Amino acid sequence: MNTTEQTITTSELNACLPALYRFAYTLTRNDDRAADLVQDCVERCLRKQHLFDGQNLRSWMFTVCRRVFLNQIRRDKVRGIPVDMDDAPQSKLSISAFQEDKMHYQDVVECFGRLPHNDKVVLSLVAIEGLKYEEAAELLEAPVGTVRSRLSRARSRLRELLETSETEGTSMASSV
Repeated sequence: MNTTEQTITTSELNACLPALYRFAYTLTRNDDRAADLVQDCVERCLRKQHLFDGQNLRSWMFTVCRRVFLNQIRRDKVRGIPVDMDDAPQSKLSISAFQEDKMHYQDVVECFGRLPHNDKVVLSLVAIEGLKYEEAAELLEAPVGTVRSRLSRARSRLRELLETSETEGTSMASSV
C-alpha cells in the first residue's frame, strides 16, 4: 500500500471529464442524470483523493463513478422515484380505508348468518358461487322463476338486515 498521498491536479481531472461523462451517460441513458453523476463522482474523487494510488486516474474515476451510480440505484429503491405532486395520479395520493371495507364485510357476513336457510342457499349458489339461474334451479330442483323470486326476496331481506344494523350502529354510536 502506498503511504504517500497523491493529489489530483485540475488538468488531470479535466482531461478525464469527457470520457467520464460518456461513461456516466452509458450508465444512466439520460443527459441530466449523467451530468449529476459526473458531478457526484468528481466530488467523491476529490474528497477521497487520499485513496488514489497514483497509477491510472481515469480507471479510478470510472470505478468511483460506477460505485456512485450503484449507490444511487440502491438509495432510489429504498426512497422510491420522486414525482411532482401535479403529475401524480390522484389514486396514488391517497389510500382507501380498508378498515371500513372490512367492517362492512363483517356486517354482511353477520346479517347473512341471520337469514333463513333457504335464503342463504339461493344467495350462496348465485351470488357467491356464481352459478347461473338455470344451474341453481337444476341443483335446487325448482323452476328458474322460483329461483329468481327466492333470490330477489333473499337480497331484499339481506338489504333490510344491513340497513337495520347500520341504523342500530349509528344510534348506538351517537348515544356513547
